[in-house]
Amino acid sequence: MKSMAVAAMMVQLMAAGGAGSQGEQATVRRDASADDVGKHLSALKGEVSSLSEQFRIARERRRLEAEKKKRENEEWHLGPQAPAASASERAPASTRGAGASAR
Repeated sequence: MKSMAVAAMMVQLMAAGGAGSQGEQATVRRDASADDVGKHLSALKGEVSSLSEQFRIARERRRLEAEKKKRENEEWHLGPQAPAASASERAPASTRGAGASAR
């Protein structure tokens, strides 16, 4: 009877992995699962980067659409506006008139 109890304890220990029954196999399995976790983590990082880029592009597109809509709304209410001329394109101011020197 004593040998049956010892055999049952050994079976339980081996099933739980506590008696060194799968020491080398368990280490290999843990290493393989760690490699899988690393691969999955790398894939997730790539996915997050891709989604971040898509979000940035969508946000920029929404900003441009809102700007265009605002411009169209202003044109509707105020009429079309000519773009402002730069300082180099403006005609020089007349020097004759009030306050001009008499040379």
